[in-house]
Amino acid sequence: MTLMVAGYGDSHVGSVRDTNEDALIVDGKWGLYAVLDGMGGASAGDVASTKARDVIHEYVRARRSALGPRQLLEAAINAASAAVHGEAQRRRDRRGMGTTVVACLIDGRRATVAHVGDSRAYLLRDGRLHRLTNDHTIVAELVARGAIQPDEADRHAYKNVLSRNLGAKATAAVDVNEIELQAGDRLLLCSDGLYGYAASEALHQLIASTDPAADVVRDLIDAALRGGGGDNVTAILIDAGAQLVPRATVVLRTSGAGAWWARRDRLLAAARAHGIHRSPLCAVLAPDDAIALVAGNFADAVYHDLEKATSVNVWSFAENLAVGWLGQGGAWLALRELLDGLGRAADTVISELRAEDPPLAALVEAAVARALVTAETAVGGVLAQRLRTVEAELVRHDAARARQPAEVTAKFIDHPTVPYMRAVDAPPEVPGPDVQHLLEGARRRALGRPAATSDRALFTRALEHAHRVATAASEGGDAGLAARELFDVRSLDEAGVTPLFDALDAARAAHVDAVRAVPGAASGKVAALRRLAAAYQQLSSTIASLVVESVAPTAEALREAAAATASLRAQVTKNERRVADLERKFATIIDDGLPAGMRFDLGLDPPAPARDPAKPPPLPRRRPSKETLR
Repeated sequence: MTLMVAGYGDSHVGSVRDTNEDALIVDGKWGLYAVLDGMGGASAGDVASTKARDVIHEYVRARRSALGPRQLLEAAINAASAAVHGEAQRRRDRRGMGTTVVACLIDGRRATVAHVGDSRAYLLRDGRLHRLTNDHTIVAELVARGAIQPDEADRHAYKNVLSRNLGAKATAAVDVNEIELQAGDRLLLCSDGLYGYAASEALHQLIASTDPAADVVRDLIDAALRGGGGDNVTAILIDAGAQLVPRATVVLRTSGAGAWWARRDRLLAAARAHGIHRSPLCAVLAPDDAIALVAGNFADAVYHDLEKATSVNVWSFAENLAVGWLGQGGAWLALRELLDGLGRAADTVISELRAEDPPLAALVEAAVARALVTAETAVGGVLAQRLRTVEAELVRHDAARARQPAEVTAKFIDHPTVPYMRAVDAPPEVPGPDVQHLLEGARRRALGRPAATSDRALFTRALEHAHRVATAASEGGDAGLAARELFDVRSLDEAGVTPLFDALDAARAAHVDAVRAVPGAASGKVAALRRLAAAYQQLSSTIASLVVESVAPTAEALREAAAATASLRAQVTKNERRVADLERKFATIIDDGLPAGMRFDLGLDPPAPARDPAKPPPLPRRRPSKETLR
């Protein structure tokens, strides 16, 4: 059975470049789609991509019925490479021009994807995004050969140097991938200006939405522009038929979205009751405006995501909120409390819906929970980007200090970096009997619930220690001792520290939910929640201090490494000047490995031993011809 295939593509010059060196083909009649990215560092990149586009398009149209899809696409791309190469040889001002290409030829249910360079193809199937192509760059080749580690790729001197492109030679080494399409599949073809500037999570969310291809392409380009837009951005999205939508999703997109929208005013009232308008993020707004803008936009984003069975609108809402607030120096804790308040307001709406229609309420509750997790992830992405910026700035400043005289050089560890938690003193008195009763009931209830973390034992220990700190007076509840017992002896890496903070976060969430569920007076619950908040914050702050204390020797080593790095900057600058030459000189990786000279430059081969002048020179080796190799 043939699928109804439709595609849409668009291109944008970006936020930095003056010209657009990308080109694209969207031809549904012949089933041909392609993205081409002219070589930015060479002359006439736009000429190369345009010429290659025209040759590929005409070649496929002229020979569509004569050749199979794989042979046709390979031949068309090689014809384009010959055309670009010939043009570069004829005109001196176009020497060295080239282009990448990723092309897809669809024949019935068969999609043939071919590429040269670092433009990419992705496949969305059953909600998962799969990458179909491997970048043809020097660094990717080195990683594949085991010459460097994957984590070295982003900072390698040759990270932007293509190992293959169209135009460097008359023929190109083309990688081809064939897939059998299924109903509901989506194919994305794009230049590096998209995936290099838009977060991978955002790409996934946007492609997985039920929006039409044209809307998704525009949103993808917008995501790259928001990420900096440092290059031309081109994207093509191809829809392969319609996927059968599960009944639960249909109910959620219709009845669920309608039920949520009908209670929009109730959500705004609940948001006001939970103090959203008093958040520091709303300090410059009147209360009514704050509720309308923050809670109203949240309600609208959730509604549209329910309607489209996606999370992209909530993602954009949270990301814009975080960028605006953190960009002006706002504290993360205020943002955290605002999201919690919106979550509590949503709980109010769901509780009312649960009394009227429990099955529908369960679907909406799960969808809203996913939306809140998406918001957390979006905020985390903004935080991570800002922390990477801070880290780079710290290393730069520390390298500058290292060049100062020893008497004015401060140690790296002497200056705290990000004050991510403020110290909160525990209440000075032992809690009253009613609060003690609430806390004890909450402890038992929380321990009886499934843990939202893989380490149940660590979750239990974290909850018990927090209960111990929360139920004692400040002089009797030693949060420092409890934190050290939790920290114990663990490795100072992601595998050692992350589970501990995951367990603390899971215990905090379970503890807070349990307090809300335990019968008791509202004033007692408020007091219990305050004590728990202080206990968990003290534990987290103390454990963070222990981590900093433990890595002090490593921080000192980092300072020394930063000083050494500063002395290498001149060499890095020199290497960067060679990038454009390398794109032309080493545009194609030959079959038996990298050119010998480049292998030596990269440290892959030792220098040749000195020849004994008493011995005659070795005879030159004759390179086998292509016919011999066959």
